[in-house]
Amino acid sequence: MRGDRITLTTDIEALGTRHRAGDHGTVDEVHTDGHLTVRMDDGRPAFPTRDEVSTQQR
Repeated sequence: MRGDRITLTTDIEALGTRHRAGDHGTVDEVHTDGHLTVRMDDGRPAFPTRDEVSTQQR
């Protein structure tokens, strides 16, 4: 899953920045608790769960 392109399926907020459903990014890290570290296309990090994204395989 690391390196996969994702699309948010719900709005989330991370570090004071709101990311909207439909925004895209790339998975940097996969955590055992089901959370992801994602570098959004705007350059900001986001921390959605696997349930809050759809993935596009490389």
